[in-house]
Amino acid sequence: MNTCRRRGAHTASRVMIFLAGVAMTACGGSGGLRPTFAVATPADHASAATDPTSLSTPATGTACDSATGRVLLVGPGKTYAVPSAAAAVAQAGDIIKISAGNYTGDAAAWNQDNLTICGTGGRAVLYSGGKSVQGKGIWVISGANVTLDSIEFHNATIPYSPGNGNNNGAAVRIQNTTGSFTVINCGFYDGENGILGGLAGTPTTVTIDRSEFARNGYGDGYTHNLYIGQIARLTVTASYFHEAKVGHNLKSRAAQTHIENSYFMDGSTGTASYTMDFPNGGQVYLCGNLLQKGVMARNPTVIAYGEEGLMWPVNSMQMLHNTLVDNHPGGAFINAVAGTQSLAMTANLFAQTSGTALINSEGIAASNVNQQASVTGNASDIAGASSIVSPDFWPAATLAARLNLPVALALTYSADAPEPMIQRALIAAPTVTGALQLAP
Repeated sequence: MNTCRRRGAHTASRVMIFLAGVAMTACGGSGGLRPTFAVATPADHASAATDPTSLSTPATGTACDSATGRVLLVGPGKTYAVPSAAAAVAQAGDIIKISAGNYTGDAAAWNQDNLTICGTGGRAVLYSGGKSVQGKGIWVISGANVTLDSIEFHNATIPYSPGNGNNNGAAVRIQNTTGSFTVINCGFYDGENGILGGLAGTPTTVTIDRSEFARNGYGDGYTHNLYIGQIARLTVTASYFHEAKVGHNLKSRAAQTHIENSYFMDGSTGTASYTMDFPNGGQVYLCGNLLQKGVMARNPTVIAYGEEGLMWPVNSMQMLHNTLVDNHPGGAFINAVAGTQSLAMTANLFAQTSGTALINSEGIAASNVNQQASVTGNASDIAGASSIVSPDFWPAATLAARLNLPVALALTYSADAPEPMIQRALIAAPTVTGALQLAP
């Protein structure tokens, strides 16, 4: 299938608020975007305030521990030696536990509903070894309500073949038509696409939590770290996207896209096009994220909205307490096309190199832009933002002194992200512009 193509190692699993099967949310949305989940306790808040070295607690166990159903064991000495053997006999509602270790050249199609698939004793690490299933990827997910936890995927590639297109492989191709697909504590590395799919017009949802997408892309601009189609909703929390190869770090065509406390970076050598791309608009909510565009980026725009045509009844973007660092000269932080109904920006920090516009002047009508308490500065004052290994988005003292808010504007912003895949509970409502409320 080639309908999704358009141009365009942290493995930490610690998190302040642990989830099993759904993503926690640290920020407050609007317009029905924010679901209701549990929040950190006062004890968590106190710990974050008094002990900066213990800002998060390790996540224990996997989604398989709380799931109920028949258990299939995979690995050396287990009933099924490789994941594909379990996939061939799996039934709806099964729990598949894959022993930690490396699995090379084993591709699988998961067609059953309500599966929970986990690495046990650590991550199960899958290397493509040049193999694929259905000419699409290492794993193809067709069943509804499937959860992956603690799985890594490496080097997903698909050579050209008639009918399948050219170099459009994915670590995971999703093609369920109903239900959900959930990813927890997983990694997607050095392939043509990390996750690709989401069939147009389906009422499906994709949830990604505490996961890493790194160096994916064939280099043609059509392949990306993450590419989600025209589904109902994409939710991303506490995840790390970096160094997409010419394509985008994230591309979502979903009716609703909700991204919180996540990192999106090029570093000093990354060649990604857009840092985030929402080509068909929809309701986009960005809260507590940290974005960095590098000097080698193939496109000077950081966030693109609606550039392939607005298609949803509601086409609006809300940005709350994000930090954006642009090391690439020129371009714009945001390009929202004419017809965008609303662009609401509150307490964001924009740090640019030279000549970077905040919003492309040829796009959204000025009357549809509402900006409050945002601060612009120089990228040189956030020097650590280009380090992929250890990113540090805390600004230098001269810029930090300009970020204090006289009053909190986002009372629901309850956790920031001091490093990738880490959430840190806040002891009070945020009074600092940008994503970080304290130094990492």
